[in-house]
Amino acid sequence: RWTSEHNNHKRRRRALDAPPPTMDHLIVLDFEWTADDRRRMLPVAEITQFPSVALELFNVRSGGAAPDRRGGTHRSLPPDLTDAPPQGASHDARAVSSFDTFVRPTLNPALTEFSVRLTAISQDQVDAATTIGAVVHRYVKWLRSLGLVDSGGSRVGNWSFVTWGDSDIMQTLRLELRHKSIPLPPCFDRWINLKSPGVFRRHYNREPKGGLRSCVESVGAKWEGRAHNGFVDSVNTAKIVRHMVQTGYLFTRPTRGLDKCGVPFGQKE
Repeated sequence: RWTSEHNNHKRRRRALDAPPPTMDHLIVLDFEWTADDRRRMLPVAEITQFPSVALELFNVRSGGAAPDRRGGTHRSLPPDLTDAPPQGASHDARAVSSFDTFVRPTLNPALTEFSVRLTAISQDQVDAATTIGAVVHRYVKWLRSLGLVDSGGSRVGNWSFVTWGDSDIMQTLRLELRHKSIPLPPCFDRWINLKSPGVFRRHYNREPKGGLRSCVESVGAKWEGRAHNGFVDSVNTAKIVRHMVQTGYLFTRPTRGLDKCGVPFGQKE
C-alpha cells in the first residue's frame, strides 16, 4: 500500500512539475479604430479594420507541417510567413490563413482627418462595410473553419490571440461591444501581448522600443506595407512571432485575460 501511494505521489509531482504544453495556434491581430488627435472619441472608439493572421505551430523534427487552410477573407501572405523554416530550427509557426475586413462605425460615422491620415482608411471604404456585429459573426465563423472555436464561439484546443499591446482586445473591442450590447465571443478571454516583460524582452534580452517596424527589422525580418494598416501590422507582427518560435521561444500561456464577467483581471468595474 505504501508503495502504491508513493508512486501515485510521484506521478502527481511529475504532472505538477511538467511544463505547460506549447500552443497549437496563434491568431495575430491588430485592429484599427476611430481616433482624433484633438479629442477623445465618445462614447467609445469603434473598430474600422478587423484583420488577423492565423499561425499554426508545429515540431519540425517530428516531421510536422502546417497545412494551408486559407479561407474567409483571405489575403495573400508573404513568403517569409509561409516558406519552410531555416535549417536547424526545431519548431516553426507557419501562416495558414488570414482574415481582413473594414468595419462601418455607427456612433461617429464620419472619420476624422487624423484617422484617415494615420491609417489611410477612407470614408468610402468604411461606408461600404458592414457594422461590428456582423463582422464579429463572420470572424467567429472563420475561426470555426480553422477548428479553433465551437458554434458558440468558445475556444477549442490550446491557442491564443497575439497582440502588440493590450488595447486591441482589452479596451477597443471589449468596450465597443459592451456599449452596443453585442456579446463578446468567449474566445476573446485571453491573449498574449508581445510587449509584456516575459515575452519579447525575455526572449531577445532587450526592450521592444522604437515601434513595431523597428522591432520587426531588429529580428532580421523584412517590413512590408504601410504602417497603421491593420492587416499590414498583423502580418509584420506575425513575422516577429514566427522568428521567436524558430529561435526557441515557447508560447505556453497568455499574458492577460478577462474574467467570467468580461472584466480584465486586476481591474474593477
